[in-house]
Amino acid sequence: MNTSWWSRIYTPLVIAFVFVVGMSVGRHFLSGSSYLGSQKNSKLDKILNYIEDDYVDSINIVQIEDQAIEEMISDLDPHSSYIEPEDYHTVVDPLLGNFEGIGIQFRMIRDSLTVMMPIIGGPSDRAGIKAGDKIIIADKDTIAGQSMSSQDIIKKLKGERGSQVELKIFRSYVDSLLNFNVTRDVIPTFSLDAQFILDDSIGYIKVNKFSATTIDEFDAAIDSLLQNGMTRLILDLRGNSGGYLRAAIAMVDVFLKEGKLIVYTKGKNRPEKKYFANAHGAFENQALVILIDENSASAAEIVAGAIQDNDRGTIIGRRSFGKGLVQEQLDFSDGSAIRLTVARYYTPTGRCIQRPYKDGTEAYYADHYHQIANDLNGITDSIADSLKFTTPQGKIVYGGGGIMPDVLLKMDTSFNFYLYNQLIRNSTIIEFAIDYYNQHKQSLNLYMDMYEFYSQYTPKKIIYKKLIKIAKQRGVETTNKEVVNSETIILNAFKAELARLIFGDEAYFYVYLQDDKAFKQSIDLLQ
Repeated sequence: MNTSWWSRIYTPLVIAFVFVVGMSVGRHFLSGSSYLGSQKNSKLDKILNYIEDDYVDSINIVQIEDQAIEEMISDLDPHSSYIEPEDYHTVVDPLLGNFEGIGIQFRMIRDSLTVMMPIIGGPSDRAGIKAGDKIIIADKDTIAGQSMSSQDIIKKLKGERGSQVELKIFRSYVDSLLNFNVTRDVIPTFSLDAQFILDDSIGYIKVNKFSATTIDEFDAAIDSLLQNGMTRLILDLRGNSGGYLRAAIAMVDVFLKEGKLIVYTKGKNRPEKKYFANAHGAFENQALVILIDENSASAAEIVAGAIQDNDRGTIIGRRSFGKGLVQEQLDFSDGSAIRLTVARYYTPTGRCIQRPYKDGTEAYYADHYHQIANDLNGITDSIADSLKFTTPQGKIVYGGGGIMPDVLLKMDTSFNFYLYNQLIRNSTIIEFAIDYYNQHKQSLNLYMDMYEFYSQYTPKKIIYKKLIKIAKQRGVETTNKEVVNSETIILNAFKAELARLIFGDEAYFYVYLQDDKAFKQSIDLLQ
């Protein structure tokens, strides 16, 4: 064998380092030899060469190499990872701001790929595909009833721009399958789920990730809301798992005055680097509330931490995830990649909010689940006993893992979470809403906008009874107490799904949030 196992993997013409998952959006290019050449005669290299040259049976040396890499990376920390070639686009594309495909939001409902919403103006929308359609066959391969994962479905439907996919679709109240030839195109992905204004002055923006297009979307949303009279803002980062560091820094820059420290990073081989607010931001002086929860992580925590440490706004919700590690991405010529933790980030007061991971990845994520369980059981968050830091105005903030909100909210346990979650997870509410919409489309489309729909449409109690009946048919256990305690929130979820079908995602959030405790408390605080 003339080449080492390292050289087969590490010899692209260039090796691209992409700061991701809480990192910079910029790319830096280094040659492969300058980075890894010194390791080509390592013990691991010799062992793999020996196996390939002299092992008794034929083997897949590439597979062995992949397994060796995965094992090495898994022992480092919970957020360093190896990305195999077949998973590369699935992992990386969501942060790029677009992908090539047919343009649908979908969900697997009882082994059927159900179209939740065709992206407006996208290939499926242009072809005539509608919400509620079920894709049965794609390019002569049966999808329905195959127990395929969402990732498998995505791989089947994505493809190069200009290529075609032949779909056979089942549509309610149509006797036979419908045929569609859909030409794939570039589909934009958006970081903002919703933006709207309340009471003529309170703006709301929901951000789901920090991607390459986030700051452009965010700046446009801020400008639009300001033009419509916004003087106070609720920024919702709940469930936001992070993304590019540069996007988070740019977002904070909108709120802080020039010269204020936003975040700094440092690692064993990465010197300390500080990031400061620059020129005049569009929302430096107005009232600000940020919502976070246990699934707000990484770049979302950078935003919350910078605002909290600079005494700029109020953080409401539950303790965030606690990811304070910085990854760089190393791309290989075979289409695989490594995301390696190279530094930690620190909030302006000096907090590293990374949760401990010395007991391994399994214990690390188990601790996160315990945190959620504590919230459900009303147990006081333990972070209050960890390291204390002081902001410029004398407010005490806490390190040791995650961002502790200024206003800590416990999970609402006044209704039955089991019943509600079951109806959500098995898509009972969504599927029922789609059927209801298709049956009452003519009357529902008479509403002028989401505001009129919310104020004038009230779901009848018979809808709740039907949902409970369906739930029982699907094996969900219910009791009379659960029915009473869950009726309001389940009917509101149904109403929100209807709003999405009529007016889009923004309407879903507007309706759903009206029954959201953290959202209500944010409005009360701002008022």
